[in-house]
Amino acid sequence: MKIWGYGGLLMLAGALALLPETAQAAWLQAKTRHFTIMSDGSEARLREFAEKLEKFDGLLRHVTGITDPEAGSPVHVYLLSNDAKVKALTRNSNIGGFYTTSDRFAYAVLARGMKTSEYDIGAQDILFHEYTHHFMLHHFPAAYPSWYVEGFAEFFSVVKFPRDGSVQFGLIPMARAPTLVLDSPYPLKDLFARDTDGLGLRDGDRYYGTAWLLTHYYQYKADRRAEISHYLKDLTDGVPDMKLDGYFAGGIDGLEKDLKAYMRRPLAASKLIPQAVTVGEIAIGPVDAARGALVEDELRLMHHPRTEDLPRIVSDIRATAAKFPSSAYAATLLAEAEWEAEEKPAALADADRAIALDPGLSRAHSVRARVLLERAHDDDREEDWKAARTAIVKANRADTEDPVPLALFYRYHAMKGGPVPEIGYDGLAKAYMLLPQRPEYRMAYVQALAFRGEYAAASRLLDPLAYSPHPSEMRDAALDMKRRFDAEAARAISSQMGSSGI
Repeated sequence: MKIWGYGGLLMLAGALALLPETAQAAWLQAKTRHFTIMSDGSEARLREFAEKLEKFDGLLRHVTGITDPEAGSPVHVYLLSNDAKVKALTRNSNIGGFYTTSDRFAYAVLARGMKTSEYDIGAQDILFHEYTHHFMLHHFPAAYPSWYVEGFAEFFSVVKFPRDGSVQFGLIPMARAPTLVLDSPYPLKDLFARDTDGLGLRDGDRYYGTAWLLTHYYQYKADRRAEISHYLKDLTDGVPDMKLDGYFAGGIDGLEKDLKAYMRRPLAASKLIPQAVTVGEIAIGPVDAARGALVEDELRLMHHPRTEDLPRIVSDIRATAAKFPSSAYAATLLAEAEWEAEEKPAALADADRAIALDPGLSRAHSVRARVLLERAHDDDREEDWKAARTAIVKANRADTEDPVPLALFYRYHAMKGGPVPEIGYDGLAKAYMLLPQRPEYRMAYVQALAFRGEYAAASRLLDPLAYSPHPSEMRDAALDMKRRFDAEAARAISSQMGSSGI
């Protein structure tokens, strides 16, 4: 790996203006080893973007030593024609792109246009930052401190792809640089002690910029790397009463002084040679007319719609689906929307219509299973339980890598009552392993482990949720559960020691 020299933070580069491409009407889909990308732009730009994503995934694998190229479900990426559509989806005018999960896959949404200045945070920067979180959560789930979670993602957020096929990384995130230079780095004692909750725009830039700077420092200061490795290991191992000053030469104040001096020097970046990353096949083809017409409506349905928005979403999907009466996909999407809007009879009818059109469509069988499972739970009739189970099995057989039927199979046994068979636990475990980024699957698997008395394992799986840098009700719940499970695990160990006479 060759190291290139770069100017320090005070040597800021000039802005580079790029014009967005002209939108096209037809949707295309690119499939690679780790991504499924949809765009209504040109095929050439889609292929270029898909190649960048695979190179970026290869970069993360190369740097972290991950050798399994097939681990995890492909991430879906939607390239919309303009950022107004992205902002409308999020109902937030300050968001230019985002990453989240559905119950089937992780996905990102961003606009096709490039950022107009190096000092902006572009959609590609957001995607690389969020995909780094995705990658870290899949391969290295642990109780990392907030600053390291964000600093690691920021370190890989700015990447360049020269024409020679190489990948440049470790570059300065110029959007954070002005605040770092003008306001100085975020105080390290505060950085180590807090998460991102309550940070304003200016302090947020300082926090993220300092997290990047500290990550960069330890990446390129090989003689200091052992101290941060020691600190992170003790933190993730749950070592009690850690004294921060004891981990760093000169204590935390000495580290802060060294970091400020480091910032004033020319900063290094890295270059990964083309031969270090294998892109693999990029298969591009047209999206069928029904799916293309419903792409943005499907995104509205997937992206946490408000209850009051659901009737309009159902109505819009129903109107478009009516134009494609022979499309099993359109009927299935309508059934899913109706299920979310609690129009259960309509959901079942449209799921059945989709199955009649395409008996091998897993999503349609899953909608049918959900309706029948709820019905069985309400009336407790054996024929409804049997019908629900049959639908779940058909959904799984149609797509064994879809986590939804796997999770539904466990839920079926939990709702019906009685002992959950081993295959039910195995199904839930696989759903979690396919999509560990989905908090609901992680939580369900954690609770299943705890139910079986595996408290220590359940507690460990809670770490990424309990120590998330972003506040949420789920984080609070995970912290509470972790405390209870740790106490149960300790009691179990004490009991075993007592019974063995130790």
